[in-house]
Amino acid sequence: MRLNAAVAATACLVLFALTGCLAAPVAAPTAIPSPSPSPTPTPEASGPLTCDELVPPELVAATLEGGDGIAVEPVPAAKGSVAFDQLLLEGAGGLACTWRVGSGMPEYNAPSDWAYLTVEVLPGAGSQWVPLSMGDGPSTMTRRIAGLDASISGGDPGWAISAPVGGSWVRATISAAALTSTGGRFLGLGAETMTDRLAQVGEVAFPVLQQADDSRLTWPAVALRQGDAACNGGLDESGILDALEVPEGSAAEIVASEPDAAAPGSFEEAVDAAARTFTCDVQVDGRPVLTITTARGFASRFDRLSAVDANAALVPFELADAPADARAVGNGADGRAAVAYLAIGDSAYAIQGAGAPAVAQAIVAQTF
Repeated sequence: MRLNAAVAATACLVLFALTGCLAAPVAAPTAIPSPSPSPTPTPEASGPLTCDELVPPELVAATLEGGDGIAVEPVPAAKGSVAFDQLLLEGAGGLACTWRVGSGMPEYNAPSDWAYLTVEVLPGAGSQWVPLSMGDGPSTMTRRIAGLDASISGGDPGWAISAPVGGSWVRATISAAALTSTGGRFLGLGAETMTDRLAQVGEVAFPVLQQADDSRLTWPAVALRQGDAACNGGLDESGILDALEVPEGSAAEIVASEPDAAAPGSFEEAVDAAARTFTCDVQVDGRPVLTITTARGFASRFDRLSAVDANAALVPFELADAPADARAVGNGADGRAAVAYLAIGDSAYAIQGAGAPAVAQAIVAQTF
């Protein structure tokens, strides 16, 4: 501990006076304390919080270290299956941080050692927060993290924590390959250890968010949709149904839905509401066939789908008679598992269901 300069000087004078009594009386010189150098002020961080400020690199590495104890070097990456969700989160003014270790993105249960740590922040949604899902309902498990009661869950494909932190809805997850087959990277560590690792991430990240002022919690956002949801224009029913080759005589319709028609039941639903997306659900003879999620103003964020790892999971495909700035990628799957993503004009679309690439082409044809 460093003594105050004036206290130190007084102590020296007292000590000198006491020892001077044992020698011949000599006038004590006046002690003039030297001024202490003024410490150089540390510049305050400014601008929106970064991922490295929220979770330092060394903590990311410790969190993703495998059961073999070998040190890892995480890299920023965008997991293909959630890349569109994170595109929406960032465009709505949130923060999506994702790091990967191991190899890239093969089939989920193929022998592999990939694992991801993801931390996501949705500002302004803390009051809408709900617990994580687990099984068929909300998780009833909680843990005290950084003074907050956080929801926790675990299972296939990993583990998660979530809490309302200040005015934000925050979620952190660890996901990994082959958990249900070979056990993957974290074989032998157990669910409790993995939850402990996420809790440590929260112990660091939650206080950073709580102590940040509004300027540090304001990330760039797009101009959001103002009008009502409508499945028209590029989403016009006739072109969509033609692309799906719906048999004549079928009872077919497209139903529009707003994301904020009900309170969000998950983090993804809260992001949809914040991003002002809407859905057009195609139903044929009463059966759901295909869903189109439309995000007006989000085409400028489409590069998220070509980031590291997403570019391996999502393959570009050609669009006929499309403007130069139109882009489309898909997951290459067939049937209901097929997904296509499209950017045209100022809008981004996620199309899920059999015939997704053909529907993307139909939207292009009806847009221009």
